Amino acid sequence: MGRMRGLAIAAAALAAAGGAAFAAPDCQMLQVGELPVSLDGGMITVAVQVNGKPARMIVDTGSETTLIFRESAKVLGLKPHRVENIEFYGVGGETDGGVVRVKELRVAQFVATDQDLIVTGEHALGDTVGLLGSAFLMQADVEFDLADKTIRFFEPKNCVGDQVVYWGKAYSVAPMIALPTRDVHVTMALNGASIVAEMDSGSSNTIVTVGGAAKAGVTPRSSGVIAAGASLGMGAKAEQTFEAVFPTFSFGDETIKNARLQIADLFEADKEVELGSHIAASVIDNAPQMLLGADFLKAHRVYIARGQKKVYISYTGGPVFEAPQRPPATSTAAPPPAVPASR
Repeated sequence: MGRMRGLAIAAAALAAAGGAAFAAPDCQMLQVGELPVSLDGGMITVAVQVNGKPARMIVDTGSETTLIFRESAKVLGLKPHRVENIEFYGVGGETDGGVVRVKELRVAQFVATDQDLIVTGEHALGDTVGLLGSAFLMQADVEFDLADKTIRFFEPKNCVGDQVVYWGKAYSVAPMIALPTRDVHVTMALNGASIVAEMDSGSSNTIVTVGGAAKAGVTPRSSGVIAAGASLGMGAKAEQTFEAVFPTFSFGDETIKNARLQIADLFEADKEVELGSHIAASVIDNAPQMLLGADFLKAHRVYIARGQKKVYISYTGGPVFEAPQRPPATSTAAPPPAVPASR
């Protein structure tokens, strides 16, 4: 329910919709679809039609489910049915939800009919009506080419290792962590400490959790850390954020020095007390220690190789992290030279 099965990516169906193949020796990069996107106020959005009404959704690899915001459902004339005993958790805590039947949802060349979508969220985010989640986005290998404002889907055939980096530029690579969901978690380093980071296109900025920052030797009370206002997510609670300079941020071979990052206790509100216990425990499994947001994606060409369980990135220049109220950090250098995929 709400998983967008009706918008399945099918190579045969999409070949007529502009699919392309990029060849390398014994390797075929079969493009099976693409989404034209926009960069709106730091968010990555895509044009959609909900029952014929034009709207925009946030492209959100951090959300398993495609959903409609509660306030937006009213504007779209949708009447959700309340779902008992079901709650959703994310930044800002829990929020309840409902279900609505959408007769037709169009996203670029993809069309779904008679879909049951979740309606939730304490408030809309900008002028968007919902989230396009990872259950749809991660059906195939995915490339974020935000310099070209395009997301592409691929089904590689007989491709090994860095042959998927078909654009032939220097790259860095990080291993993905196996998860029961389609969330994309990678292992990277912050101040030399191993950190689990989630590729989260729905977050405008890259954010480190308080626990992740502590692993890197930084707390909200550390010297040089400053308060940076509040951050809102799906839940009702606004989370206090801080800013700190981390001497090194490393994604594979790419190292950024003196990266100014936000710190927030993102999932602090996502706790509940079980019967027989007075201890509040987290309700989010596999919670990451960092969200690599849209700012990071805009500064890189990113290829998520689901079959290989790896994420490849090529630095494209410009700001890497965009902390509010402060000048953005920039990479001190492009990623170190790497041998591009042979063609």
